[in-house]
Parts: sequence; C-alpha cells; structure tokens
Amino acid sequence: MDLRQLKYFVTIVEEGQITKAAKKLHMAQPPLSYQLKLIESELGCQLFDRNGRNMILTESGSILYKKAKSLLANFEETIFEVKEVGKGIKGLLSIGVDQTCQNYITDKIVSMNNEYPDLRFKLNEGDTFALTESLDRKEIDVAIIQHPIEDERFDSMILPAEQYVLVTPDKWQLDGPIEMKSLKDIPFLSFYRHRKCNTYKIIIDEFRRHGFTPNIICDCIDLAMIVTLIKEGLGVTILPRNSLDKLSTNGIKILEFVDCNIQSQATIIWPKNRYLSKNARNFIGMFNNATTADMEKDIVTL
Repeated sequence: MDLRQLKYFVTIVEEGQITKAAKKLHMAQPPLSYQLKLIESELGCQLFDRNGRNMILTESGSILYKKAKSLLANFEETIFEVKEVGKGIKGLLSIGVDQTCQNYITDKIVSMNNEYPDLRFKLNEGDTFALTESLDRKEIDVAIIQHPIEDERFDSMILPAEQYVLVTPDKWQLDGPIEMKSLKDIPFLSFYRHRKCNTYKIIIDEFRRHGFTPNIICDCIDLAMIVTLIKEGLGVTILPRNSLDKLSTNGIKILEFVDCNIQSQATIIWPKNRYLSKNARNFIGMFNNATTADMEKDIVTL
C-alpha cells in the first residue's frame, strides 16, 4: 500500500460513494474500485459495508481512516517544510566566525531573522584553523575568517578592508598617531589561539618589517578578556578597528598608526564543489547585495 492508495481510500470515505470519489479524483470508477479491492486484499479485511451505493466504514476501516488522515497530513506538512527550507525560509544556519570578524555578521543575522522568523542560527567562534576544519567536517555552513585563505577546499569572498589600530590603557596617556618602533619595549598582549593563525602571522610580520619582534607577555583566546586586561594596564594589543565596535571602550584608548602597512580583510568562505543550502546562499548574498538568482550563478550547488 502506498500514499496514493491511502488518498483514494480517504476520498471514498469522505465522499461516501465510489462514484463521487472517482469524480473528485478525476478518474474512472472501475480503476478506483479495483484499487479499493487491492487495499482490502493486502490488509485481509473488509473496510466498508456496502448499503446500495453508500459506503459505511467497518471497525477496521475506521482505524485505517484515522491513521491514513494523519499520515497524509504529516506527509503534506513534510513536503511544505522541505520546500520552505529549500527556499531558505526555515531550518538551521550554522555560521563560524573569527572573533575579530564578529562585527560583520550581527546586522546580517538581524536582517535574516526579520525576513525569515522561523530560521534558527548557530554561531561557532574559532580561529582560521578551527573554522576551516569545522567546514570540512560539515559542522558549519559558512565561516568568516581573516584573509588570506589559501585552501583549495573552499570558495571565498573578500569583504571590505579595515585598518589595524593600537589598543592601549587609557591611563597610559599615549597619543596617536603612533609609530610601530615605539612599541619595541612595551608589553604586548596576543589574543590569537595559536601561532599559526592568519592574524598573528600578519601582525608579527609587520613588527619584523620594522626591525623587532614584540614583547609578548600574555596569550589570550578571548577578545573581551584581552580588552579587560588592557584596561587594567597590563599591556597593549593590535586589533582590526571594527572588532572593537561592539565592546565597551571605557578605560582604553584606540590609536591609529603612522607607518603600519597592514589591513584587516575578512573573508567569507564555504565548501567548494559541495551542496550549499539556500539559507547559506542567502546569507552570503547579503554581503555583496546580490540577489538569490545572482548567487545561484556563482555558487556551485551539487
């Protein structure tokens, strides 16, 4: 027995006659009668008592009718939900984000929530290595990390650049703009998870370009914690300017550089040559103001 036959059976029950049911189903009466006989034969019981042209359910028929109605309703609801998810209306969107890139996604999530109130979000924080591995394991749909990313497993879109700035304790009373060489003997706080992180390498290479390496006295994996330590006067750090936008700047001072030649350039990445959900495509499309149709042309969806 299949869903088509269950629909035939339910229609017969609700119309009360084979003739009326056949008309509603846009089919001839003999094939419908034959399908009913097949159902009864498969179940090994009579589903109707015939009273002339009228069809009255037996006890077995009543049980099947209730179950069939529930099955058909669940099936239709499932089809509807799958179509909604396919359109990016419902489901779960998992986003990985580097702490320095969090400011890029807040307004996008709010906008998507307003447009698709039944869509759920899951945010995973991590560095480049952790997020690319999560993408590869299908634990997240997309990730926003610091550029550059040289990994043939992923497609990418570079986001607008931001200047790096120096974050210092307000009570130190340093003035900007500041030269890189003035940081030679100042305690430096690094918040990067490990020394293979893109941002760490970019900043250390810039120090070396100016002839020295920083005096790193603390490694910290939490951006809010490192800002708190700076407020307490422990040292300074270098961060992308927009990474501080959602944090309280009371007790710290943000200084621009005279001669720092690096920029923070976030990149949104997603798996190459792998199916990308409509939710993920909608999310990516928000970063370049592309329509969904435009994104369909650019993103592979196997």
